[in-house]
Amino acid sequence: MLTLPKAITFDCYGTLIDWERAIQQFFAESIHSKGIRNVDPLTLQAEWEEIQFLYIQEQYRPYRQVLSETLKMAFDNYQIPTNDEECDEFANSMGYWKPFPDTRDAILELQKLVKVVLITNTDDAIIAETERTIGVKFDEIITAEQAGAYKPSHKGFLLARERLGLDVSEIWHAGFGFKYDIVPATELGYTTVWVNRQGEIRPVDVKETFLVGDMRTLAYLIKGVAASQ
Repeated sequence: MLTLPKAITFDCYGTLIDWERAIQQFFAESIHSKGIRNVDPLTLQAEWEEIQFLYIQEQYRPYRQVLSETLKMAFDNYQIPTNDEECDEFANSMGYWKPFPDTRDAILELQKLVKVVLITNTDDAIIAETERTIGVKFDEIITAEQAGAYKPSHKGFLLARERLGLDVSEIWHAGFGFKYDIVPATELGYTTVWVNRQGEIRPVDVKETFLVGDMRTLAYLIKGVAASQ
């Protein structure tokens, strides 16, 4: 029988915040304003995502710097002109990206039963803005700034366990980013929940414990586990 966890650690951007939509919108407005018609914002966002994933594993850099520099790298790959002002605008917009419609209510429902904690690939200042944007108070927040490393590094996961004073058996980890979240959490022995909002195919041969399509379904899952105790 499943045991109700004492805490669920979450990825934030892509799981709670609709980061793909926000990034694609920023890119679409940028290329449209420059009269560029031969670049698809979705393709550009996928290019940026891959660049960013590799870039954050090189060494720790503040995330506003990561956003600014990787934007320029992605745009350069498509010969899209940009400048420091636009790169900074992109970096500064992250804290105001909108949550998915089910995010706030699901978190509040979950907090009736478990601690809800973030392990997030961003800076303290950005996540503080995001917390205000969502309109909830998380039980704990672990940032890459605090851990000195970005997921898929294990450092954020280990710091969360230390702060919570819990064993891995008492924590579930949930996230949308398979390579960022499900893979390292599996390596560490967590019960994992892949919040696969986009219906993506697993990018690697790792199997999550649970698969859900949104946060509302995850809240139902936890309520079901609690009712069975």
